[in-house]
Amino acid sequence: MVKISLVQNIKQSQKMTLTPQLLKAIKLLELNNIDLDDYLQQEILDNPLLEKAGDDESLKDNINDNDKNLSSQDKLEISFSHNEDLEGSPSFDTANLYESSSTSIDNIIEETLESKNSLYQIITDQINISFQNKIDRLIALSILGFIEPNGYLKVSTKELSIDLNIDLLRIEKILKVLKSFEPLGVFSNDLKEFLTLQLKSQNLLDSDLKLLLRNLTILANENIFSISRKLKIDKEKLIDSLDILKRCSPSPIDTDSDLISHINSPDIIVEKDKNEWIVSLNEETLPKVILLTGYWEELSRKKLSKEDKKYLSTNFLAGKGLVKALEQRASTILKVAKEIIKKQDKFLDDGIMGLRPLKLKDIAEELDIHESTVSRITNSKTIYTPRGTYDLKFFFSKSLNTLSNDDGLSSKVVKEKIIQLINNEEKILSDNKLSKLLKEEGINVARRTVAKYREEMTLPPSHQRKRLKQLAV
Repeated sequence: MVKISLVQNIKQSQKMTLTPQLLKAIKLLELNNIDLDDYLQQEILDNPLLEKAGDDESLKDNINDNDKNLSSQDKLEISFSHNEDLEGSPSFDTANLYESSSTSIDNIIEETLESKNSLYQIITDQINISFQNKIDRLIALSILGFIEPNGYLKVSTKELSIDLNIDLLRIEKILKVLKSFEPLGVFSNDLKEFLTLQLKSQNLLDSDLKLLLRNLTILANENIFSISRKLKIDKEKLIDSLDILKRCSPSPIDTDSDLISHINSPDIIVEKDKNEWIVSLNEETLPKVILLTGYWEELSRKKLSKEDKKYLSTNFLAGKGLVKALEQRASTILKVAKEIIKKQDKFLDDGIMGLRPLKLKDIAEELDIHESTVSRITNSKTIYTPRGTYDLKFFFSKSLNTLSNDDGLSSKVVKEKIIQLINNEEKILSDNKLSKLLKEEGINVARRTVAKYREEMTLPPSHQRKRLKQLAV
C-alpha cells in the first residue's frame, strides 16, 4: 500500500524587483542620442519639474547651488553598480538584473522601445542581403559612412581605396552594387549621375537630354536662346527637355531623413591629437535635462493639498533619478567606447587590415561590467572616425590563431588575405597551398578553414578558377 504524506519544505531564494527607475535606466542605456532626445521630450512633457538643458550657464549654476542644499532624504535610491571610469564617474551595469531577476529583461526592452524601419536600416538591410561575402559587406558599410547629407558620395573611389586600404577594383565593384540600391540615386557621385539615373528609370533619356546633362554648367549660366544656339537644339525641344529636368529631384535623399541624422549625428567621436586617439561623446547631439530645483523649493513653501504635495514630490524624485541615470549612461558609453578604440587603434591607422579579433566578453571583463551591458551599448550607438561613421558593433569579430605570441587576427582580416592571394595568383592556388602561404605569414589556419572562408565569400574552388582562367585566354 502506498503511503501518502505531506511534507513542508522551506526554501530560501532571492528575487529582485525591477523598479520603474531601474527599467528606465536600462532603457536609457540602450537608446542612441537621436532616440534619447525623443524619449526626453516626452519625459519633459510629463514632468513639470524638468526642462531641456540649454546654454544658460547661470541657470545651470543656480541649479547646482540649489542641489547642494538638498537633504539626503531627497535623493532617489536606485540600485546601480558603481564602477569608476577614467574620469572617476559612476557607471551603470545590468549584471545583477540578469542574475537575480526572473523577469525577462529582453522582453521588457522590446516592449518599451519603439521599433523604427528607418532609411538607414533599409540601406543596411540591402547591404546585408546583397553582399554574401562578409568582407564586401564590411567594406560596403564603411562606404555608407562617407555619404553626404544629400545622399551623394563625393569621395572618389581612389580616396576610398586609400582610406579603407582596399584594392581599387574591389571598391569599384562594391560601389556599382551600392548604386543600384533604393532610394534611387543614393551613392551617386554628382548631380549629372543622379539625373541620368532618374531619366533612365522613366525611359526619358533621349539624345537631347544626354547633351544637356553633359553641359549642366551652360544650363546654369545661359538663357534659353543662348543654350539653343550653343548646343544646336531646337528651342521648343529645349523647353520640353528643361521642363523634364525641372521635374527631377536635385538630390537622392531628403536632408531631413533619418539616414542623415544617423550618419551626421554619431553618438561618439574619435579624433587624433598628435599620436593619440581621443574619444569623446558627441555633445552636439547628446540631449540633457535639468531639474528645476528652485521652482520645486518655491512650490514646497506654499500651502498645498496633500495630493499636490505628493504629486510634486513624486515628480521631483523621478526627475532626480532621471538626471542621475543620464549621467551614468554617458559615463558607461564613454568608458566602453574608449576601451573599444584602445583595442582597435590599428584599424584607425591601417584600415580594415588592422582590425583585431574582439568579443563583447573582452570589453566586459576589462571594464568589470556585464557582457549584456556592452551588448546594449554596441547594438545601437554609432561612432565617427576619420575612416567613416560606424556602428560600434562593427569592431567585433571572431579570432583566428597565429603562430606568433600575439592576440591573433580578426577573421575579417584573414578573409581579406585569402582574397588578396587569390586575386594575385599567377598559378592557381589550392586551399592547401593557400593554407601553407598563410602559415608562412604567421597565420595558423587549416585547409578546412580556408575552404570554409572561401565558400562564405562565394569564391570558386581552385579547379573552377583554373577553368575560368583557361576560358579567358
